[in-house]
Amino acid sequence: MTGGLPDAVHSPRAFVACRLRDKLPPERPRFTNAMPPAERPRNLVECTDCGVPGRPEAVPDGLCRTCRPATIRTPARI
Repeated sequence: MTGGLPDAVHSPRAFVACRLRDKLPPERPRFTNAMPPAERPRNLVECTDCGVPGRPEAVPDGLCRTCRPATIRTPARI
């Protein structure tokens, strides 16, 4: 946890400011609805029980179809 830290820190505020500035992750690109579907990012979520990945609408309340109890099954689309 303390790997890569200097032996002595003379100005904690300057040290933290420098670390935050230097270690920031790259900025994510902005996507709009005007972009073609092939270029849009795809979002996946995981079942909280078994960890199976899926589309957000396929994992309501965090549970996939297999892990959901039979009484809470979502109705079929009409």
